[in-house]
Amino acid sequence: MRLVAGLAAGAAVLSGCSDKQEASDTLPSASAEASPTEAALPPLGPADLPMPDEARTQDAAGAEAFVRYYIDLINRTSTVMDAAPLREFSDGCTECDRVATDTENDAAAGYHYEGGALTLTEIGRPLVRERTAEIPFRVDLAALTVVDQSDQPVPELSFSAYPALLSSITLQWDNNRTCWISTQLSLG
Repeated sequence: MRLVAGLAAGAAVLSGCSDKQEASDTLPSASAEASPTEAALPPLGPADLPMPDEARTQDAAGAEAFVRYYIDLINRTSTVMDAAPLREFSDGCTECDRVATDTENDAAAGYHYEGGALTLTEIGRPLVRERTAEIPFRVDLAALTVVDQSDQPVPELSFSAYPALLSSITLQWDNNRTCWISTQLSLG
């Protein structure tokens, strides 16, 4: 009995599909199908190391992602001798300016770097207030050898490794560029 009733109900449902219907002459508009999304962020940073979108949110996760990005920029500076991005993402940051100025002076003298990479080993929870963030972190600083134009080390500019440097950074949100910028950096 149940089988017959189920088959009858199924036949009734399927018979509704056999009625002829006119096809629609128009397609739904793209605005009807797509939900509104944020406009794409304009790219920031050097072409070979653009700032990731994760570092462009005004929250703790964005601040942490920015710290990771800024450390990558410092490391990039050591390999390509281009300090402009450090200045681009800092404002009144004495240590940021010092690293940038040292790099620019060394590049002008024809020097290049061997080593000196910062390795982020630990990052603390960002303390975020409206437009600022403070973040403690630890880095290992590899030994750096500054090399002159004749491939000779410049001992007075070179240094040994420094492990587990307790460091910190203070950030400020930049509404115009939709990103964080460094206002204070302390590397150990």
